[in-house]
Amino acid sequence: MGKKALITGTIVLTLTSFVTKILGFIFRIYMSNIMGAEGVGLYQLVFPIYMLIWSISSAGISLAVSKKVAEHTARGKHADGIRTLKSALIISVGLASIMSIFIFIMAPWVANSYIKEPRTELALKYLCVCVPFMATACCIRGYFQGRQEMAVSGLAQVIEQIARMTIIFLFSSLFIPKGIEYACALGALGLCAGEFCSALFTFIMLQIKKHHLPRTKATISYHSMLGTLITISLPITANRFLTSALSSLENILIPIELQKYGMSSSDALGMYGMFSGMALPLLFFPSMVTMAISTALVPSISESVAMKNTRVLHKTVSKSIQYSAVIGIGACALFMTLGNEIAIACYGRSEVGQLLRYLAIICPFVYLRDILTGMLNGLGLQKLTFKGNSIASVICIMLIVILVPKFGIVGFVIAMLIQSSLVTCYHMWHALRHINLSVDILSWIIKPTFAAVSGSIIMKYIHTHYLMNIFSLRAATLIAIFALGVFYLVFLFLFKSITKEDVKQFI
Repeated sequence: MGKKALITGTIVLTLTSFVTKILGFIFRIYMSNIMGAEGVGLYQLVFPIYMLIWSISSAGISLAVSKKVAEHTARGKHADGIRTLKSALIISVGLASIMSIFIFIMAPWVANSYIKEPRTELALKYLCVCVPFMATACCIRGYFQGRQEMAVSGLAQVIEQIARMTIIFLFSSLFIPKGIEYACALGALGLCAGEFCSALFTFIMLQIKKHHLPRTKATISYHSMLGTLITISLPITANRFLTSALSSLENILIPIELQKYGMSSSDALGMYGMFSGMALPLLFFPSMVTMAISTALVPSISESVAMKNTRVLHKTVSKSIQYSAVIGIGACALFMTLGNEIAIACYGRSEVGQLLRYLAIICPFVYLRDILTGMLNGLGLQKLTFKGNSIASVICIMLIVILVPKFGIVGFVIAMLIQSSLVTCYHMWHALRHINLSVDILSWIIKPTFAAVSGSIIMKYIHTHYLMNIFSLRAATLIAIFALGVFYLVFLFLFKSITKEDVKQFI
């Protein structure tokens, strides 16, 4: 049941994530057109603050809920699962309300002294409104993920994105003419609408679910459950908080260090906007699969550990790493060969394409890191993810200060590559060592790499000599992406990186 639930959950989350990301791209293209690169850069400076609030109020608690609910569900203790969720809401919504008030009061200081961009103050105040709703939605999604019912979590994300886009489309004519400060605030207002609708939807689904659960009696007190959730969530929360704080510092440093490289303030903010608001979303688009696997891994591994099923645990971990490597190496090949064409087709900016080609090399590491984080959390090794992410982030910040003033945005790409490779290797070593699983270099690395290189060479030849002469840039690029996927898949089968048995498991 564990493997079947993992595959089903991954497929559901991948499909809903695909819809969400497609909507997100429409949104980002629209935002880049009405705000420009500088406006996108300003909004991207605010977003890490949002992630920082999320990490404190919701990140650790929602994962703790997922883990404990998975254990209770595996033993048929459904009432304990509901009690787990109620306890989590007490903690998470309480923290969220405190954070909301704090950020609202401190918004002027955060905008002027921390972000060093006064025009973000209004957006920060808007963000405060959505924090309690965000906490509520995260906890309830964690409950459904723990039950391995991923459809609710996925649909909540789709509804959130639709609500966000709707508000921005409706109010853009009112906010945009007032300047870049109000354009940034509009983005924050969209976030608020999305979180409110997501919380409302998940709450309604929870009430429906409760009526269909078997009648059982809770065996764990609220006091005990609160203590358990806090114990599990603290390392995760500390991990996410430090990661978000360091990421926020990275984002603030990039425009500052780019000015030292010789750019004006406006150009530096514009370059940062293209990098973080345009290139990175494209780069991480295929990661919807690895993020889905990572989310599904926590309850699946927790269930295998609770039932002491070592065979299922080993197979789940091995296949998850293999699929992650296949996706990451394939994404690397895609952006190295078609990065410029994809960027021009989406944004009309060749500079974004150059950034994509620089960034492509980090795909295998970043995608695998997502999987390994899910594994370690499922195994209860949150302290190791905290330690690995902390060390790598500190190194990245040091490299930003050293490299960006000398090499510009390329310096940050180098810093990201070193950071992601270090943390991935660290997490991999500890995850495999803990469950006594060997590294399969041939299936995980060598075969997918040969398949990706072979597919890319054939696709590039066809794209250059045929597609570009027959179709428009966008049509040729879309066909080339599909062709690369087909060639890559064929070579994966030829090299036996993926087998018929793997396909049967998914079917």
